Amino acid sequence: MDDFNRGDAFANEPEPDWDSPAFERQRHLLIALFPEPDVQAAIEAHRKEWIWPKGHYFPRSPRLHLTLHCFGDQPKDVEKRLREALAQVRVRPMSLVLDSSRTWRNDIAVLQPAEHGALRTLHADIGRAVQKAGIVTETPTFTPHITIARRTEGAAYPMRLPPIPWHVRKFLLVRSFTSHPVEHKVLATYEADEEDKDDAV
Repeated sequence: MDDFNRGDAFANEPEPDWDSPAFERQRHLLIALFPEPDVQAAIEAHRKEWIWPKGHYFPRSPRLHLTLHCFGDQPKDVEKRLREALAQVRVRPMSLVLDSSRTWRNDIAVLQPAEHGALRTLHADIGRAVQKAGIVTETPTFTPHITIARRTEGAAYPMRLPPIPWHVRKFLLVRSFTSHPVEHKVLATYEADEEDKDDAV
């Protein structure tokens, strides 16, 4: 067990537990980065290196994502304004690196990227677009992460994680359904221009 860590003292809980009864049969809008299949496969390989407790839950690979903004579902006219506002956000390609994993106090396990200025810029630009659409949201601290498992109390994670490169060229607006059948319905995709090159870290 010397090659594993158990638990973590990280105090933040940057996202609600969408699987909790309080959110049953609800839906919300999610603006997020979704890894391509090669990154999903690398995350799957990393999950196999953990020691998981009985009763843990893995989000399916296609649902893995890094949340940029999340808020309640909106009427059609507001959703239309949101799509138009997001279309004005410039998307710059980014070369992210997922290089750390851990568990948090709300019993989720996460992968986190190395600090990247362009990612924080994108988060801030999208936040302004959301406000422009007339949507009022809370402003929690932005802690970039991908939730890879839930109900993880007692999980042990490897002390070392081979860095996972992740080339990002788009973000998605999706409607996320949190009751059965759990699914993400893509509403719009916002991509970088073909000629744009990756931003530096």
